[in-house]
Amino acid sequence: MNNKNLYLIILMFLGFILYTQWQKDYGPQPIQSTNQTNQADGKDKTPNISAVIDEVPVQTTQQVDDIPQPLNNNVVENNDATVTQSPTATNIIAEVETPLLKLEFAAKGAALVYAELKKYPLKKKNEAVHVVLMDYRKNKFKLDAGLVTQGVNFTHNDIYQTDTPSVVINDEVTSIQFTHKKLEGVLVKTYEIDPNSYAIKVTQTLTNNSNQYWNVSEYQQLMRNNPWAGNDPSFTDAGRYSFKGVGFFDAEEGYETRDFEEIQEGTFNLNLAQDSWVAMVQHYFFAGVIPSTDQAQLMTKYRPNNPHPYLAQIVTNNKAVDPWTTVDFESSWYVGPKLQKELPQIAKGLDLTVDYGVFTAISKPLFWVLEKIHSVVGNWGWSIVLLTVLIKLLFFKLSEAQYKSMARMRQLQPRITVLKERYKDDKQKFNQEMMGLYQKEKVNPLGGCLPILIQIPVFIALYWVLLESVELRQAPFILWLQDLSTPDPYFILPAINAAAMIMTQKLSPTPGMDPMQAKIMKAMPVVFSIMFAFFQSGLVLYWAVNSVLSLAQQWVITKRIEAQDDNKKPVSS
Repeated sequence: MNNKNLYLIILMFLGFILYTQWQKDYGPQPIQSTNQTNQADGKDKTPNISAVIDEVPVQTTQQVDDIPQPLNNNVVENNDATVTQSPTATNIIAEVETPLLKLEFAAKGAALVYAELKKYPLKKKNEAVHVVLMDYRKNKFKLDAGLVTQGVNFTHNDIYQTDTPSVVINDEVTSIQFTHKKLEGVLVKTYEIDPNSYAIKVTQTLTNNSNQYWNVSEYQQLMRNNPWAGNDPSFTDAGRYSFKGVGFFDAEEGYETRDFEEIQEGTFNLNLAQDSWVAMVQHYFFAGVIPSTDQAQLMTKYRPNNPHPYLAQIVTNNKAVDPWTTVDFESSWYVGPKLQKELPQIAKGLDLTVDYGVFTAISKPLFWVLEKIHSVVGNWGWSIVLLTVLIKLLFFKLSEAQYKSMARMRQLQPRITVLKERYKDDKQKFNQEMMGLYQKEKVNPLGGCLPILIQIPVFIALYWVLLESVELRQAPFILWLQDLSTPDPYFILPAINAAAMIMTQKLSPTPGMDPMQAKIMKAMPVVFSIMFAFFQSGLVLYWAVNSVLSLAQQWVITKRIEAQDDNKKPVSS
């Protein structure tokens, strides 16, 4: 295949990527509706516990969804007048810090309302400022739980107390307890926190101090706003191309998602089977709930007038609690990065939150190979370089056939020039004669198609690996390349790729190309360099290394064939 077709195929795929990104940023938004109910394939079913959503009936008079205030902050500024208030639902009553996380829990519901990821700087240049997944002060996002019965409810609106307002966990797994007492019974929420994990074991221990038999369901819910819908500069990075919304899973149906726009379309109910979980997913990070029961019911809902308008709630099967007995309700929460190696150990399918889209079948094996290489070399940049070498070796024979075909076409170039001059007024006849020449000399002009067509999906799959894999987030390489997930700051890699393209053009035949086509092909290296300037440097590193290796392979094969033909020429007397 000649250069023109080769570059046009590549350009078409790269243009498709850029068009997709443009549509996600600036394309038309779906019309929003909030008063319809989804019925999906007959599987939807209203939960068997009534009123378990955020408007659950409670025995307190606290305002629903009060915004918490910092720990021990009992002084409020109000129109320049200072007033003192007693501790209420708006207080942070516990702060927990591990080597990985900084967490804060509110009095109301013992809800998790703040989660800072200490191993993940917000920006490469300022490692002291970390990614904050949950922040009640700005990004309204919280995770809470409760228990409901036919009579007495212990909900996320109840006020809890704790004896451990500040805990630093460095070595051993530590439990933090929160207690709420009623006349009828006591609920103790225990958060078991491992200093080396982003998973939190949650146990709700209910004691029935009444003469009544309780049929109890556990519910847990993720509630948040949509900061990406506004103009907050903190949410305008490459993550705008990634999925944001609710992801849910069970062993029967697999992984499904509903983005924020879909949630706004109406209330959605679904029965989940065994190994189920639900999560609020965003770029690189997520918060999720993993129940311990085999059956659960999922609901998503949009509440436009709520500080946390997007709700994802999961309700488990009923459990009997006899009078004067104690029963535990266990689950797990995950608050952290999408670490593909660790997530499957926490829950089945949890690694599917890393969404590579339609190229998952290629992207996952690519990442697996990258990770294996990285475990040896310890640098993601060199891992990409070695991955490129492996791919070139894998398709070496295909590439060799391509370059042999191109070398033969290069040798036929003088004869094609003669044909072009002879049939300059009859383009159809010229094409017929040129194809006849190819057949006579046993040259396949399409011999280079397959290697190129194979490499394009690999290129796009690697694009998604670099975009979605938190392991490569802010990963350094060498010298000026200190973040492979962002563009090359000095455009050195695009320039290397352009130089390789120009040299490749000089080795490649251009049969039947008119002057305008020739000018377009000469401009291709510049066009590609401009396009690559906006891609992640890790992706351009792959393509630049691939271009250099291809150039070397083509040069060797071309010189070898020319030498063979020179040896076949008769010696003149």
